[in-house]
Formats: sequence, structure tokens, C-alpha cells
Amino acid sequence: MGNILKIIVFLVLAILVMMFLAQHYFPDFLTPRGGFFISTDGGGVWNKTGALAPGGNINRLDILDIINNQKDPRILYATTLGGVLKSVDGGQVWHRLEDKNGILNPRADVFDLAADPRFPDYKNNTPDKFYLAVYQKDFGRVLKTEDGGLSFKEVYLTSRSKVAVFDVAVDSNRPNTVWAATGEGTLLKSENGGETWRLVQEFGRPVSYFLINPKSTAQMLVATFSGSIFTSADGGATWVDDSDGLKKFPNARFIENMIYNPADGQVYLASRFGLLKSANFGVDWQAMDVVFPNDVLPVTDIAFGPAGSNTIYVSASNFVYASKDGGQSWQVRKLGSTKRVKTLWVDPKDPRKVIAGTSSSSKKLNQKSLIILPQ
Repeated sequence: MGNILKIIVFLVLAILVMMFLAQHYFPDFLTPRGGFFISTDGGGVWNKTGALAPGGNINRLDILDIINNQKDPRILYATTLGGVLKSVDGGQVWHRLEDKNGILNPRADVFDLAADPRFPDYKNNTPDKFYLAVYQKDFGRVLKTEDGGLSFKEVYLTSRSKVAVFDVAVDSNRPNTVWAATGEGTLLKSENGGETWRLVQEFGRPVSYFLINPKSTAQMLVATFSGSIFTSADGGATWVDDSDGLKKFPNARFIENMIYNPADGQVYLASRFGLLKSANFGVDWQAMDVVFPNDVLPVTDIAFGPAGSNTIYVSASNFVYASKDGGQSWQVRKLGSTKRVKTLWVDPKDPRKVIAGTSSSSKKLNQKSLIILPQ
């Protein structure tokens, strides 16, 4: 009995030592492989990329989106369930933004970022300016920075706790006009850069995504977490429930993302059904001819090359599908990640350069509390 007890004690101590070493000296050992992956040949070969400066475990990140500054695509932002990252070299090195004002919580769930297209203005030494849709300290908020992310101020706070702000958008034609979509089911508009807001519409259910047609900004599209689709053709003055357009596609109401493709003027929808597209901004939908095995669904994101390239990238599980002919044929590659690919970014100057961000979480709601839960 004494020898058995010694063996048990030895094994317990050995396990504790291994856990200590893994946590303090080999942190990646206990962390699912994730972070950022890059392809420079149009999706054929993928390699791990990106480093956190001055240090940190990039595998721990749950990346929700990658957005480039419209004026300078070398500037990238990554929204995560735990802060926001910024890169000024096209994604090779990332810095976690630390707000000197203490307004942005380092652990905030940052669901979206919208950059003012007028900045940075290098001639006048003016940095980039952007807005964040966040959930922190039990409330949804819109935060704004005018100094490239060095400091933030809060420009909107939800009226109820346990409710997030899920989307924020800047009108590219009128950059002082900012929109915010919330878990309270509201769509809000500011016409003075977020200083004051007015209620545009109440949808009666949490809003997950909001799109503006950049070629015709009166045309708008809203998706909710319950799978409803609402469209407006008059700048949000009136709305039509066009949810029936998804009924013939099983599980399409479980929406992961909606992306507008300026190259063909269509909206693409990533869902548990697969991949859909709409030529009339969300009124009607048609399925794209892509074969997704059930075990890789849902489709999580879609990204496009610049106008004229016919390049499309689609993510599902830890796979990336690439098409060079507008979706007629596809190349499939599995990434070396144990997390799923949540977001894709294509270099607007080089459609062969693609960055994938991974996450083990997603926008998913507990309908009683509206708190974000892992998927």
C-alpha cells in the first residue's frame, strides 16, 4: 500500500510540474493553435503569421474580424473577444491597443470597427480615426478614437445592462454619419461623428449585422440573431421584413456574416446552410454552387479581391475555399489551426495575399441575458 501511495504522489507532483512548465515556459502547449495565417499565392499555401508586440501568446486570441484602413491598407485592425489589435505593416506585427484614458477595457469584447475614410492625413500629421462596437462591464458601448487608438472616449452607452453593441458603420460619402446596431434591437444614427444619436428603427430582436450599399447609401440591410432580414430603400425611413427570402434554404437563418461585394454589387451571406448571394440587397437570395460537407458548416466569412479579379475566398471550420472565376470552381485548403477560421482579409492591392483570423467563439446570444457565449 505504501508503494502505491508513493506512486500516486509522484504522478500528481509530475502532473503539477508539467502544468506549471506549460503555463509559464511553454504557454502554447495548452493553447489551441490559432491566431493569424497567411497565403501569398491566392490560397494555395498557408503559413502561420503575425506576432504580438512587445510579446504575448497570439494563439489565445479569439479574432472576430480583420479590417483595413480604407486610405492606407497597411493599417489593419483586428477585433477580438478581448480587446482590439492594430498593425501598421500589413499584419506582420500586431499591437494591442491600450487606452491611456482607461475608457477601453483591455478585456472588452470588440465586435466591430469602422474607420473614418478621410484619415490618416499624413500631410497634416493627422492619425487614423475609428469607432468600436464593444461590450464591456455589462454594457454595450460605442467608443471613438481620434488619435489612432492611443485614447478613446465613449460616445454611446446602451440603456440596459447585459446588452452589446454588435455593429458600427461609417457612411463613406458622409463620414460624420455613423450607424450603430445593438442587442436591444435598435438601429441608431449619429450625424455629428457620434456626439449625439437618434433612434432610427426598433426591430424587436437583437441586431447582429447592418449593411449600407456604398454605391447607393439609401439602400440598407439588417440581420438579426433570430434570422430575420429587414431592408430599406429610403435611408432607414421605412423598413420591409424580407425574412421569407431565406425560408427555402434550411438553416440559412443561422447567419454568421453578411458582406457586400462592390465588384459585382451583390450581398453574400455566410450561414449554417452554406453560401448565399443576393442581387437586390437582401430581398431575394440564391444558393451558390459550393459543396460544403456538413461537418465543416457553418460558413463563417467571405472575402473578395479588387474589382475585376473575380476572386472569392470563403471560410468554413478550419478550411478556406478559393475561387478565381467568381465561384464557378473552387480550391480547398485546410489550415494548420485547431480553431475555426472566423474572418478573412484580402489585400486590396494584391488579391493573392490573404490573411485568416481564427476563433473558438462567435456572436451567439443567450436570449435571456443577451450575454455573448462561445459557440
